[in-house]
Amino acid sequence: MTTNIFSAMSSAKLGLLAQQLAIEVTGQNIANVQTEGYSRQDVTFQANTPRSVATGMVGTGVRIAGIERSHDQFLFNQIMDEGDLTGKTEVTKDIFEQLEVLFSEGSGRSLNDALSSFFEGVQDLSSNPQGMPERFNMVSKAEHLAFTFNQTGQQLFNIQRNIDFAIETKVADINSITAQIGKLNEGIHANEPTGQYKANDLRDNRDRQVKKLSQLIDVQLVNESDGQISLTTKDGTALVLKDRVFALSTSLNGDNESLKDVNINNGAGLTNITSSIKGGELRGYLDMRDAQVESILDKMNIMSSAIIQEFNRVHREGFGLDGSSGLDFFNPMDVTVKTNVNNKGSAVVSMTNASPTSVPVDEYEITFTGAKTFTLKNLTTKASSGAFTFNQGSTFNIKNSFAVDISGTAAAGDKVTFSVSENAASKMAVSSSITENVRKIAAGNTKSGDGGNALQMADLQNDLVFNSVTLQSGSGSFTFDEYYNAVVSTIGIESFSAQMTLRQQEGVMLQLNSRRESISGVSIDEEMIKMIKFQQAYNASARMITMVDEMLDTLNRM
Repeated sequence: MTTNIFSAMSSAKLGLLAQQLAIEVTGQNIANVQTEGYSRQDVTFQANTPRSVATGMVGTGVRIAGIERSHDQFLFNQIMDEGDLTGKTEVTKDIFEQLEVLFSEGSGRSLNDALSSFFEGVQDLSSNPQGMPERFNMVSKAEHLAFTFNQTGQQLFNIQRNIDFAIETKVADINSITAQIGKLNEGIHANEPTGQYKANDLRDNRDRQVKKLSQLIDVQLVNESDGQISLTTKDGTALVLKDRVFALSTSLNGDNESLKDVNINNGAGLTNITSSIKGGELRGYLDMRDAQVESILDKMNIMSSAIIQEFNRVHREGFGLDGSSGLDFFNPMDVTVKTNVNNKGSAVVSMTNASPTSVPVDEYEITFTGAKTFTLKNLTTKASSGAFTFNQGSTFNIKNSFAVDISGTAAAGDKVTFSVSENAASKMAVSSSITENVRKIAAGNTKSGDGGNALQMADLQNDLVFNSVTLQSGSGSFTFDEYYNAVVSTIGIESFSAQMTLRQQEGVMLQLNSRRESISGVSIDEEMIKMIKFQQAYNASARMITMVDEMLDTLNRM
């Protein structure tokens, strides 16, 4: 085969079209220089298939072999892995900051101030036990103390409720993102002919959604052979399998104050995955709601229960101005019994507070091991409290303080929890018999109207009634103030720790994103250089066509 003038024009035409496409891709890069998650696209040129001539092989121009995006999958996986910890830490920091505001000494609701003011009122009464102003003042300060506990307990519970609403919102966000990823998987598969080219913009959009998802929940990514991806949680629970999406939902947990658990529809029904979620904002909210805020609320309930019990214990021993004795100053604590919603048996457990002045304020759990046997565990101290045998319908005592009656038939594994401190902070109140008649305040050790018993009640302020976890009257290591200050200090320490962890994570994410930008980001300077290069090549191809046209004119004239 010999050469001809039209093959030269064909090569020029292909060069013209190739450079035009390269300029178009460069323009796309420049236009998206500020687009978050955009990956720079590069044109790959390849010599066109040559043809044979008498003297050998002659090229036939250029063609575009592909348009590739600059993407480092290993780096992207690192960003995903760090994303779930960053999301969790951000939530932890934000909620601890709310708790710091709630327990701030300058908030006007300081328990320290209310407790000190109350004991000052008791001390004033001990100095003038027959003074009516001192009695009214003591009741007023006691009501303020109770109100402060009520407010603190209610606001802690409100924080839990707000977190619960946030969990529901995050579940909806996760479902929205996974649905988009499933559609993008479908679009990528439909727009990527096998072995030809890739849908770069769709892949960038999918990566952006995956990165957002990694902030909300822990995810692992699996690249499928057909260009699609699958996503699972760290424990292997499937969220997205190519174009198939598994939706999350929430449901009320009757064993956890009707707060919400997280479920997933795996195609065969709902599975509870609350405990298996390992990271992301969702894990942060669950941990703060069920562990951190719940722990602080438990401590406030134990503290209020301890004040009620210790103060009532001393108050009962004294005498009022009217000769009354054996009265409670604060409303005594009732036993709250909760039956596990998953119990199989029909056992009904009822309890009363058989020893209001010495009852343990901890939370306990009964686990039935048979129809007439159970074990007892202290959930506050995490210690076992022994095994018991009972007869149905026959009242018996637990811990020498709880009068227990069990009816119905228990199944092995059934559980029941009980405590006198449940919601104690929210329910704390001065006894109506005291508020209606302050003469009944038992300030004296005798009926003569002395202030000896009031002095003993005032001394409770400095009594060591707590260990590091709970009430230990008579053999503790901490006072009421010290116990409360330890709670406030713990909040401060945890908040500072969360701030430092977040700062560290932000540094890690900044470094990873900077590395990504250096690999995948758009540089205006580089794109301008490429644009000039492609423009010159385009002009040269156009000049080639002009030259061939002149050659054809010459032939025509001949």
